Amino acid sequence: MKKIYSMLHGLGYCVLSLLMIACYGDFLEIEPNRKLAVPTTLKDLDALMDNTTLLNANALLIMGEIGTDDYYLNETDWNSLTNPYQKNGYVWAKDIYEGQQCPGWNNAYQKILYANVVLESITKLERNHKNEVQWNRIKGTALFWRAWQFFQLAQIFCDDYQKETANQKMGIPIRLASDINQPNTRATIEDTYQQIVQDLTEAGDLLPALAEEKTRPSKQAVYALLARTYLQMKDYALAKVQAEKCLSISDVLIAYSEVNSRLNYPFPLYARGNTEQPLLDAMIRTQTFASFLKIDTTLLRSYEAGDLRVATYFSVSNGYYVFKGTYNGYATYNPFPALDEVYLIRAECNERLGNHEDALRDLNNLLIHRYQKGAYEPKTMEHTKNILTEILNERRKSLIFRGVRWSDLRRLRTEAPYAKTIVRVLGNKKFELSPEQEHLYTWPIPDNVINLGGITQNVR
Repeated sequence: MKKIYSMLHGLGYCVLSLLMIACYGDFLEIEPNRKLAVPTTLKDLDALMDNTTLLNANALLIMGEIGTDDYYLNETDWNSLTNPYQKNGYVWAKDIYEGQQCPGWNNAYQKILYANVVLESITKLERNHKNEVQWNRIKGTALFWRAWQFFQLAQIFCDDYQKETANQKMGIPIRLASDINQPNTRATIEDTYQQIVQDLTEAGDLLPALAEEKTRPSKQAVYALLARTYLQMKDYALAKVQAEKCLSISDVLIAYSEVNSRLNYPFPLYARGNTEQPLLDAMIRTQTFASFLKIDTTLLRSYEAGDLRVATYFSVSNGYYVFKGTYNGYATYNPFPALDEVYLIRAECNERLGNHEDALRDLNNLLIHRYQKGAYEPKTMEHTKNILTEILNERRKSLIFRGVRWSDLRRLRTEAPYAKTIVRVLGNKKFELSPEQEHLYTWPIPDNVINLGGITQNVR
């Protein structure tokens, strides 16, 4: 198995360079050793899909978080940033990378390569009554990880989904095989999302309802991600269906009154025992979020008395509020949809579909688990002016640093009541991101990928 990992870590990166995916440093100099072992058994493929160091880490949605309004940096800290994409991304600059690598892009396509190798290899192995469960799980896992990477890439590197233009605008390069001779072109946004849905739908038919380990995907994880995907597509009926399928498997919310908010990280380590989190994943660790972020004061003021999210999500360091409420139970942030997000997706879909009482029921059910016992007064139809506004506000307050705020800003920028202009102030300089600046809501394709040719750059 060590040979297999060597092949996919070394050769994998080199293959990616030929696929117009940038490689890291020394890997460019490595000539693939064709004598290395290749995966030939279910055990081999299982081991590849259990490579948690690769698959459950370095999620690229952190790149979207860099541009959001949930935090701010002061001028001194901003000047201290050493990575161009973190520094330039904070002010939505035209030149993001300054010629350097984009780890988010690289990591995503490496994971896609792993998934494609497994999907190609498993077709050569017979499925029979003895291995059917394992065979199905391995194929479903590969489809899931590929879809999850495609989804994340779509949130960062192509425009937000608009049904009217999705067939005309550029999506991402969709790699469905490890063959280096595939054309290097970008699919449309419509084709990008349809591939995500197709992979997840097939994965859902193959995976178990719940996984034995949080590092492995499951039907529940598939339905949660489909719910998020359809929400981005503004298909509220289908998003609701997927949310309901997810919650039908398990709908247990955490009572924050039973969480020890005094801990540095209040939630269970590696999400084990976290009833809301179907999957362990971790966003890329960045200097911005590890050392310098300060929670937006307007966001802090939006929490009411008795709301335990303040003590559970935040702590004070050097006079500023910082974030500690990761569902991973340690320093990295988990971007994968948890059940609180699924409740909020169903609530939003119900409200947009005219099911007002159902929307309030989900909202109240979530919030009663977030307040001190007896402190939350359920919202009613008579006393709630705008249910959708309440739901969207709770998305921001509940899902901070979960990889969704950037996507929400993108999808809501065309809805006047919910569109927002973000302002950054650094010394005497002011930077703004308005809803009309569509091009700034899409990150550029990394410079080295463009330089290799075959990929069209985003307008910036």
